[in-house]
Amino acid sequence: MAKNINITELFSDDQPTIQIGDTQYAVDNSIEAAMRFEELANGGGTKELLAAIEGALGKEAYKEIGVTKFQLQNLKVLTIAILAATQNLTYEEAAARFQQSS
Repeated sequence: MAKNINITELFSDDQPTIQIGDTQYAVDNSIEAAMRFEELANGGGTKELLAAIEGALGKEAYKEIGVTKFQLQNLKVLTIAILAATQNLTYEEAAARFQQSS
C-alpha cells in the first residue's frame, strides 16, 4: 500500500506587501508573476523594468505610487523590494543578491 504524505499544511497562501509611507501594496507572488517579473526586470531597458513593476503591483498601485516619476535610485529600491517580496526574502537579502548579479 502506498504511503500518503500530506503536505497541505506546508503550503502558504500569504500574499506579501511592500509599504511606502502609510500604505501597503500587495505584491503578486504567484510563480507565474514572479517568473515574469524576473524575466522582464532582467530583460533589458527601463520599459521592460516598468512593465515588470506594473505587473507585480497591479495598474492601480503602479499609478498611485507614481513609479514613472521615480528617480533611478528609487526605482532600484522598489525593484529590490518586489524581488524580496516575490521570493520571501528580507530586503537586505534581496539587495545582496542584486549586488552580486549586477
